[in-house]
Amino acid sequence: MALNIVHRGGVALATTGNPLRHVFRAERVARHAPELAGVEPRPIRSAAVIGGGTMGTGIAAALCNAGLPLVIVERDEAAREGAVARLRAIFDGAVKRRRISAGLAAERLARVTGATDYAVLAEADLIIEAVFEDLDVKRDVFRKVAAACRHDAVLATNTSYLNPERIADGIASPERFLGLHFFSPAQVMKLLEIVPTGATAPEALATGFALARMLNKIPVRAGISDGFIGNRILKVMRGQAERLLVTGASPSAVDAAMRAFGLPMGPFEAQDLGGLDIAAFQRRAARARGLPVFAPVSDRLCAIARFGQKSGGGWYDYVPGHRTPLPSEAVARLVEEEAQGWPRLDWDEASIIDCILWPMVNEAARIVEDGTALRPSDIDLVEIHGYGFPRWRGGLMHHAQAQGLDRIVAALGAFAEKGLADPPSTLLVRAAAQGRFSEALR
Repeated sequence: MALNIVHRGGVALATTGNPLRHVFRAERVARHAPELAGVEPRPIRSAAVIGGGTMGTGIAAALCNAGLPLVIVERDEAAREGAVARLRAIFDGAVKRRRISAGLAAERLARVTGATDYAVLAEADLIIEAVFEDLDVKRDVFRKVAAACRHDAVLATNTSYLNPERIADGIASPERFLGLHFFSPAQVMKLLEIVPTGATAPEALATGFALARMLNKIPVRAGISDGFIGNRILKVMRGQAERLLVTGASPSAVDAAMRAFGLPMGPFEAQDLGGLDIAAFQRRAARARGLPVFAPVSDRLCAIARFGQKSGGGWYDYVPGHRTPLPSEAVARLVEEEAQGWPRLDWDEASIIDCILWPMVNEAARIVEDGTALRPSDIDLVEIHGYGFPRWRGGLMHHAQAQGLDRIVAALGAFAEKGLADPPSTLLVRAAAQGRFSEALR
């Protein structure tokens, strides 16, 4: 069987036509950053998490599962108690589902200390900040952390969109700082985006990869850009889903098509589950940074407090006590109002899938082209382990290549003429002309 060699970041990645074999090899390659050969990570014998909300306690649970002594630092006593209670609930749930024994849960919780004083960070080897996604708040946290911890402690921010270099601006010893983007729930999801800054020392970066191994996660190195790898592509997916609505598709048809493709949930179901208010906060922050965001219907739903299942309605209506999504007349009216000026198109399952996937591939090609991702195969891992892309399809980029890049370029051109997508990117056009991403990246 012929092998196709992708050269990227100093590493050769051999792929075949078998999607599962491709993913297996991609996972092995991603565990080793190309510039870290011979670099020893700093030891991780204890850890601390700043912030005990949903994400912070998920990260704390993952660290506990790795056997690390742990401190959770919160702003006051009530928040500290809440963080410890949330962590305990995670382990109680694992016991109830028979994932671990009650004895093992108690043993892991016994290694956890809650605190409100940053002085407890004095001996921690690794400190991960997981507070509110606000630049000023995070900067303030790291000023306090840097004043309290050892000079050689590795400092990490868990941020989904913010620039880690701006978060670290002004702290002592910035070479020990990096981004670690966990995916929620952090104690379950396998993906860890590792984001070095320009100042991050090789030893600190190697420590991030060593942590991923300790936590049994798939590390993917990501460059600094808005949303890094995964959330940049997610933004495109959500925008495409709304473009489908204003040109004639229904939320249920879009969700059904993406489930048929192999995703565990469609984009609208997933937003209702996670909460539309979370995405709305991210959109406001993106717009404040001068970035374009297409979400006309989402914005209007949030304006009338339709935040998803937790508010009894989002893209769908919900009967109290049940999670079955029901078509919403209120949403249909909003879509009809926002559809003014858009062409009315006939969408079937295949065309819905194309209208969502191919712009995602286009953005992914830009992500590789601008260096945010080292390799197309890293995109595949992010989509599989962070967003539920079907593993048996090999990931977003592998699937695209199997479908024919020239076909995708042509489809994007047609969508772009209707205002439904951006034109194909330079790398994607070049890859289509040469037949493979590997050839275009040489």
